[in-house]
Amino acid sequence: MIFRYPGGKRKAIRKITNRMPNFVREIREPFVGGGSFFFAIPTDVKRWINDIHPGLISVYTALRDNKEEFIKKCRDIKPASRDDFKVLIGKTLQNKRLYDKFQEMVKDRDKDQALSYFFINRTVWAGRVNYSLPSRLYYSNPNGWNLAHTNKMELAACHMKNAKITCGDYSVLLEESGEDVVIFADPPYVCNTEMPATDQQYEYNFTYKDHERFAKLAKKCVHKMIISYDDHKLVRELFAGSHFKIYEEEWKYSGSTLSKKKIGKELILVNY
Repeated sequence: MIFRYPGGKRKAIRKITNRMPNFVREIREPFVGGGSFFFAIPTDVKRWINDIHPGLISVYTALRDNKEEFIKKCRDIKPASRDDFKVLIGKTLQNKRLYDKFQEMVKDRDKDQALSYFFINRTVWAGRVNYSLPSRLYYSNPNGWNLAHTNKMELAACHMKNAKITCGDYSVLLEESGEDVVIFADPPYVCNTEMPATDQQYEYNFTYKDHERFAKLAKKCVHKMIISYDDHKLVRELFAGSHFKIYEEEWKYSGSTLSKKKIGKELILVNY
């Protein structure tokens, strides 16, 4: 796992994978996000990942199709050093060289979409890359860039081999035919929908209608599905009376301001 991502499932993977059926030919992830689940699944099955954020998907694609070039460009940006000049940002001293690089990436993020997204994700506050809220794109984590200089980059690139990657609406993954398909869906949570716009975790958030649409499509889906959702009244209402079994779980969030909430009340929904 190489991303810092709001609401990441790194600490909950075992609880999710324990729900997997014994035999799987293909695994699809329509909301891949930071890839906690994706990087935990075996590479000997067909894998299809998708997300609506083009910057995020550009990183996955670069790791699969141009890994040497992408990793080199990342490593050309040196990590924070004791000898680097420091500048006061807010109330803390920060590395000026990386701070200047951060501002450059934010200003010209389309010049190299994959590099910009990845650098901002590793160094921004709470890992939130929300271009629609410039006020939230502030540099706060210079040590986050250290990961680019570890073997985690090569390991991630190796895991990307032969994976299908798309950027778009999640419904395609639910509706396309396939044999022995398991879909793991981790949509934006209802609690995030209820936050003020300036506090929401994702650039492409769900509205209440989006939650209703997702539930409708999930209940029609012919494939096996595992859904991770927040334990919210709306979720229970949307899936009440359906063939989905609902399991209550708890875990700590990672890579997010949601970590202030030490234990998250979660639901795992399974249709098989």
